[in-house]
Amino acid sequence: MNLYAEPVLTLLPSAFFTLLLGIAATHKLTAWRVFEQQVADYRVLPKAWTGIAAVLLPAAEALLALGWLADGTRAPAAGLTALLLATYAGAMAWNLRQGRDFIDCGCGGVDGAQVIRPALVARNLLLATVAAAMALWTSHLPLAARVPGWIDWLSVFAGAAALLGIYVTVNQILANLPPQRVLD
Repeated sequence: MNLYAEPVLTLLPSAFFTLLLGIAATHKLTAWRVFEQQVADYRVLPKAWTGIAAVLLPAAEALLALGWLADGTRAPAAGLTALLLATYAGAMAWNLRQGRDFIDCGCGGVDGAQVIRPALVARNLLLATVAAAMALWTSHLPLAARVPGWIDWLSVFAGAAALLGIYVTVNQILANLPPQRVLD
């Protein structure tokens, strides 16, 4: 069996990242002022840049979500998604190291306040690793992959919904945990 010719192995993670990034961008844009404050709270950019960053980050997420949909843009979208998620993880890790573990991560929208914690850093690094693997995988796909049938699409939609459900559940569990203080 030629795994490169198996469309579900490409379409399932693509659908998941499309949903994840699309929802993330929507959360940020619908509560833009809140997100702008969250960006400022990270203290990784000069104050004058936080407004533009609060516009560019959800715009980038929305564009990356669209990039995952097409064969020709999937590999670059996957690579840039990995870079974006690793950047988010780095900003969280830096703030945790500075003792600022009270910051809202900015990943849950206005209704999903959640403080940063090491588990969120690990989550973003895991997602970045999967996205990077997809960038490598999709950059080597042959042009003549098998055309997906109805059962493939059913598998993709059900699998993406299941993965998103697991992601949301784990995220909610993390949000409900009490803040933890890191003592050196």
